[in-house]
Amino acid sequence: MTLPKGYSSGGRRADGGNRDEIERMIGRRVENMNGVFVLGFILCWVATAGGIYVGVTVYPWAYPLPSGLYALSVLTVIEVLGLIFIIKIANEKTPRP
Repeated sequence: MTLPKGYSSGGRRADGGNRDEIERMIGRRVENMNGVFVLGFILCWVATAGGIYVGVTVYPWAYPLPSGLYALSVLTVIEVLGLIFIIKIANEKTPRP
């Protein structure tokens, strides 16, 4: 990430500014974006379910219902684990020097 002129990667300004000033300049913190992550998960799951629905209804000879339900359950577990991982990482507190 490229920081504004005068800022070092250690979170300090050349003239003695602190990390909070950098965070204000860059934008919103990811700790406050849990709603966006959950909304993204819901949209991802709806797209997955929609794709499986199309596969089961349009191509039932190639994608039978039991196979579709199994795929939906496995993909749901994978997506939930991804959401948990994203929220865990986003809410980690960085050590302040």
